[in-house]
Amino acid sequence: MAFYKERWPAICKPWISKSDGSLYQKTATAPAPSKDYLQLFITMDHVIFRIWRIIPPTRADANQQPVELKCKFEEFCEDDKLRGEIERSMGLAELRYVDELVNGHIDYLNRLPRKVLLRIIFCLDLTSLSKLSQVNKQFRELCACDAVWSKIYMDHTTQPISQELLMLTDQKGWREVFFMNKLQLQVCNQ
Repeated sequence: MAFYKERWPAICKPWISKSDGSLYQKTATAPAPSKDYLQLFITMDHVIFRIWRIIPPTRADANQQPVELKCKFEEFCEDDKLRGEIERSMGLAELRYVDELVNGHIDYLNRLPRKVLLRIIFCLDLTSLSKLSQVNKQFRELCACDAVWSKIYMDHTTQPISQELLMLTDQKGWREVFFMNKLQLQVCNQ
């Protein structure tokens, strides 16, 4: 309890979104057959879960308001209804992530600026890059971006960059050109 009053504000303040005041936010669609919209919104001291029920307009209860479940961090571990709703609709992994967050364990790597993440990625070998791309959507997109693959191409080739190569990368992207080059080298070496 003292953790939340004394240390927590200082820890999470730099990571609070300036646009909406969230420490963490995720939106999703409920698992089939439901089409409900879900929002998990975490502030500095509350976990808020909103559900917008998608109901056919012909039903009598079609004009329902969104459902909001809200509790303080200190109460989250005992709030079975909120925990059950998060697990049922967003999965056990998401519930565990929220548990870690409310216990003061912030995932700092995901919150670094894009430029810093790219500088880190530029230092990785291909195996590490492949593994990092499997962590989450953000890293999958970063590891697939042309800036990363152009750097990898430059690091792994001695060929000068020609106009034809640049035209090819405009069409296919640096990643595909890199692997095409690797395949050509393997065929030539056999």
